Amino acid sequence: MSAKRANRAFNTRAEIEGKAYRMISFFQEHPKNTPEDDWSVFRHEDSVFLVDKLTLGIMAECECELLTRSQDSDSKEPAIVAVSLTKRDE
Repeated sequence: MSAKRANRAFNTRAEIEGKAYRMISFFQEHPKNTPEDDWSVFRHEDSVFLVDKLTLGIMAECECELLTRSQDSDSKEPAIVAVSLTKRDE
């Protein structure tokens, strides 16, 4: 089974110690909407993201493909507009 989930935080970056990180959340548009402890660091290939724990729990059960916009194709860190989720075979 495969599905796409929109990243509600695709336009948001969180600055930590002078570095801006892209965010992924299926539920929150901005980190101010949840406590700081509800966000986790997520590493994918050479990139680092902040992901809320509920979204991370859903992603952990699937093979994930981070989807970007064609208009961001030249960007080193394109906005993640959605995540394609494919249920892992158990």
